[in-house]
Amino acid sequence: MATIYDVARLAKVSKTTVSKVVSNTPYVSEETKKRVLEAMEQLQYSPNLAARGLKGKRTYVIGLIVPYHAEHLFHDPFILDIVLGVESTASDYDYSVLLFMPKPTDKRGVYDRFLRTGYVDGVVTLESHAGGIDDTILDELGIPRVSAGYREDLKQINSVHSNDRLGGYLALAHLLELGHRNIGIISGPANFVVAVDERLQGAREAMAEWGIQLDPALIGYGDFNVGSGYQVAQQLLEREQRPSALFCMNDRMAAGAMYYAHNHDLLIPADLSLIGFDDIALPTIVEPPLTTIHQSPTEIGKTATQHLFALINAEIESFATITLPVELVVRQTTAAPYARSIHMGSSLK
Repeated sequence: MATIYDVARLAKVSKTTVSKVVSNTPYVSEETKKRVLEAMEQLQYSPNLAARGLKGKRTYVIGLIVPYHAEHLFHDPFILDIVLGVESTASDYDYSVLLFMPKPTDKRGVYDRFLRTGYVDGVVTLESHAGGIDDTILDELGIPRVSAGYREDLKQINSVHSNDRLGGYLALAHLLELGHRNIGIISGPANFVVAVDERLQGAREAMAEWGIQLDPALIGYGDFNVGSGYQVAQQLLEREQRPSALFCMNDRMAAGAMYYAHNHDLLIPADLSLIGFDDIALPTIVEPPLTTIHQSPTEIGKTATQHLFALINAEIESFATITLPVELVVRQTTAAPYARSIHMGSSLK
C-alpha cells in the first residue's frame, strides 16, 4: 500500500507539500499540485481519514447511538441487523461508524465527549426505552441526525421505521379469521417509545372489526428476550380460561412461549396458536416453524443511513418519516382454536 512518502518521492516534492495538496491548502502552485495528484493516482494512494477531514472539513465518521446495555444489543438479532444496514451503507460512502451506548446516568457526558467535540459528521439513533435518546441535546447540537425507529419527541421527520400498526393488525386479523377470540398478547416493555403502542393499536383495530375489546388482563409485558416470553406465557396460559392463541411482539418472546408450551404438553398449533413479529432467522429454526410478521431491519438501517448522508451533503434539509412495509408470513404455528380436540377427540388441557 502506497504511503505519503512514496507520493512525495514520485512527485519529487516534500511530504509537507503532499499534505498541503491533500488538505487543499493554498500557496501550492498548480504545476506542483498537478504532479502530486498524478502521483497519487498512479500509486492509488488513499489519504487517511484525518487528512481527508482537513480537506473537506469532515471527519468521515458517523455516530450510531444505541441506548441499550451491551448484553441486550449483542443478543438481539433485530438490532444487529439494523446495525448491519447502517455499517454497510456507511462503508459504501467510505465512512466509518462510531458506536455510542450512552448510560441513562451519564447521557449528557457521552453526548458532550463525542458529539460536541466534532468527532462525527452525523448520527443515526435507534429507538429505545423512554429517555434513551435525548432529542433536546441532539437538536441543540444541530448535528444531522436520522432515527432508525421512532423519534422520542414523536416528530414525524427524519425517521425510518416499519408499519408497526399494520403489523399488529395483520397478526390479530389472522388469528381472528382462524376463529380465535380468547387471544393473549405478549407485549414489549410498557415504557418502549412507540413501536409497542403502535402494534397494540393495530391489534385493537382488528379486534374492533370483529366486535371484540382487547382485555387488558390478557396483555403481559416482556423485555423482548426468550426468558421473558416464557414467563409471560406462563402467566397467561395458567389462567382459568387460558387463551387459545398468543400474539408475541417479537420472535424471541414467541420462542419463549413455545418452550413453555412444549414443557407443559401443549401442542402447537393444536392446543395453542402462536404468532411472532420480526421474521428474524429464528422462525424457520424452531419446530414447528413460526408464523410471524415480516419486517426488514437491515433495510431500516440502510434507508436511515442513506438519508443521513443526504442531510450531511445538504441534498435535503429534512424528510418526512419513511414507513417501510410489513407482511404476514404464515407457517405452522397457527390453526383453528383447539384443533386437537376437534381432530383427535382428546380433552382440552
